[in-house]
Amino acid sequence: MSLLQTVVRVVVSSGLLSCPLLAATDPIYKAMREAGLADSLVVENIVLKRDAGILTLKTGAIAFTSPALGRDTVAVFVGEGEFTFIPQSPVDRNYLISLTGLEAVSETFDRALFCFTDDTAKDIRSSARTPSTDPHLADALRDFRKHLRSRTEAPRSMLEAMLNGDAMDNIEADLLTDLYNPHAPGFFSAYFHGRKHSDLRFHVRPRGAFPEMTTPEEVALIDLDPAQPQEGVWYLSHLQTEWQKHTASSDENNRIVQADQYKIETTIAKNDHFTATTTIDFHAVTDGDRVIKLALLPNLRVTRVTSAGQEIAFIQEDKKEDGSFYVVMPEAMAKGSKHEVSIEYAGDKLVRKEGGGNFSVEARESWYPNVNTFRDHARYDLTFKVPKQYTLVGVGTLAKVWTEKDFACTQWISDVPIAVAGFNYGLFKSKKITDPQSGFVIEGYAATEIPDSLAAVRDKPGVGVMSPSNMMDLPMGEAENAMRIYSAWFGKSEFTRIAITQQPQFDFGQSWPTLVYLPLFAYLDATQRYSLLNHISASLTDFVDEVTPHEVSHQWWGHMVGWSTYHDQWLSEGFATFSAGLYLQLTEKTPDKYLRYWQNARQRLLEKNAFGRRSNDAGPLWLGLRLESARNEEAYESTVYGKGGYVLHMLRRMMYDQKEGDEPFIDMMHDFVSEYMNKNASTEDFEKVAEKHMRPNLDLAGTGKLDWFFSEWVYGTAVPRYKFEYTVTEAEGGKWELKGTVTQSEVTPQFVMPVPIFADFDGQVLRLGTVTMRGNSSSGDIKVLLPKKPKRVMLNYWHDVLEAL
Repeated sequence: MSLLQTVVRVVVSSGLLSCPLLAATDPIYKAMREAGLADSLVVENIVLKRDAGILTLKTGAIAFTSPALGRDTVAVFVGEGEFTFIPQSPVDRNYLISLTGLEAVSETFDRALFCFTDDTAKDIRSSARTPSTDPHLADALRDFRKHLRSRTEAPRSMLEAMLNGDAMDNIEADLLTDLYNPHAPGFFSAYFHGRKHSDLRFHVRPRGAFPEMTTPEEVALIDLDPAQPQEGVWYLSHLQTEWQKHTASSDENNRIVQADQYKIETTIAKNDHFTATTTIDFHAVTDGDRVIKLALLPNLRVTRVTSAGQEIAFIQEDKKEDGSFYVVMPEAMAKGSKHEVSIEYAGDKLVRKEGGGNFSVEARESWYPNVNTFRDHARYDLTFKVPKQYTLVGVGTLAKVWTEKDFACTQWISDVPIAVAGFNYGLFKSKKITDPQSGFVIEGYAATEIPDSLAAVRDKPGVGVMSPSNMMDLPMGEAENAMRIYSAWFGKSEFTRIAITQQPQFDFGQSWPTLVYLPLFAYLDATQRYSLLNHISASLTDFVDEVTPHEVSHQWWGHMVGWSTYHDQWLSEGFATFSAGLYLQLTEKTPDKYLRYWQNARQRLLEKNAFGRRSNDAGPLWLGLRLESARNEEAYESTVYGKGGYVLHMLRRMMYDQKEGDEPFIDMMHDFVSEYMNKNASTEDFEKVAEKHMRPNLDLAGTGKLDWFFSEWVYGTAVPRYKFEYTVTEAEGGKWELKGTVTQSEVTPQFVMPVPIFADFDGQVLRLGTVTMRGNSSSGDIKVLLPKKPKRVMLNYWHDVLEAL
């Protein structure tokens, strides 16, 4: 029977001692990896047009490596060339200007490497026929290979971490993916050594030009130049033909396979050595593919792959090189066909002792081989065996507990599909409470001692006993309150438990399905934090107040509802920022913390840094991860988290009804969660749900849509400035008359926003009404008769509109 009609089982075995750097290599891949130059040609004024990019090889020589499966796939050029590129969308054009000061790219280069499965070889060979003997071609090929095959252990920028880090591409494996599939449309990649930019990369890849960014967009232009002001993803968009045909969409599915279920069996030894077996059930999304890339930490080494009892090929280069992991199936997979892959692997540096029974759990997204990280919602069955003195906490529901010799064993099963699996690990004390209102279980896990990094602080006088487990009740209580609030506002959680766990890291939290990692700071009191920092930090106090509700909300935003592409990650992080603010509003006795929360988000977004740039200047919210650069290092967090939260906050304030209160907004959020439960939502998806719930007062464009709002705040960068001038004078009958004018400035002529006006009556703040402002203009005279004299009258008391500082 054909393997296309059967379930395929792949087994990968680990060697714990001296495993080879590369085992069971596909012979075609091996030949491509070692291929030398086959023939060289003189080039003169050869023009290659690829999407919006134009490459002109003016003078010089080009050489092709030995063909693979009868096809040219790699060529190296030395000489004089020019690359020009004009961004196709206003957003990308403005972003290029913000990084480089230019509206278009024109780069002269003296060397280039071309990797392709399209008609590039045919285009070049049809115009270049004279043999060349240029001695520099072999050196250029060697230099490019060394550069593109070297993994960076300590990335200097987020972009370098993505391109040259743990998930870096193996170019030959990517070429093999297309070569083995006759249906593949073909791709083109160029790596330029330019006069101005020494590592400029241009990709036209129908399967996705930048998979590390989680996007189906096919065209990318990237300047990799760590710590330099122009480094960034200059362009990342859809094909010109898709824009012309109006078929460009974030919903494009360019996955080769989609995971349905994972079964993972893991052992952590006394010396922290990590061994595991992962079995993946998946189905093929495309027709004819054989090569599958999986995310796996390069330190975790794979040594053997078998399918249906037969050894098959896989690819994993040395961990210091392009050590990403690929499996090569023995036959082409038919679209929709189901397969099962089992992988055994082992390595170190996945869990690291920090002292005091604390462990850092590293590679939380790649501790097991997986496909389409965060994109596929799959079932998980996890078994862990760890030294019996330690506790391991996993995602899902604890199904079984037992012991084997010196190991404590647990099995965790996800009751619903989830996007990622993980665990925390340590010498933990634990507690458990059950919320009487919902029956939801909140578990707490924390070490009794602090990590060794705090040893010097531990013995300071007046600090007291620094034991994280003594502080467990506080974050557990916060989690219980957060779950109640979010269940009411967003809909009931599909999970039945949540584990609030302490990690030794200080300055960040993280949330996996049913599992929250909280920073050590959340388990220290104010006196202990003061002793650690030698000063009182208001920002740290705010962080500790906000981190638990923020991370708990990710059970909804990121897990129950995923995000479609990097453009849409604000639907996770921005919504979590909003949720933490909502928590502060509903749990604090006064609105002071809540108001300060939004003021801080506003300041982080709009204050200028040492380069004179605001985070908001980096580009619109829609650009997501691309916003971070050397001159705007905080732009991603300030925009995706802060402005993303502000967008939802503003929508809530606009939807607020004097009679119904927040019910229209709550109904919308319930609808959004219900519609996209265990799915990945895009910005466009959320806009459609919001439009279903909009009232006539929000139809400011007269189209029945919220395009005006999303264009301004998600796809735009304008931030309005407001000036409010008013007088309050005594009127007849003991009443008071308010007269005023609102002026809006620093926006485009099309910018429109409803601006609420509030009055403070002896500490009671009431909304008087709303004035709709369009463009750079002033309102007409505003007149309101008030029952008594207000203490003050103001705009945007609740930070209803994000306004300029």
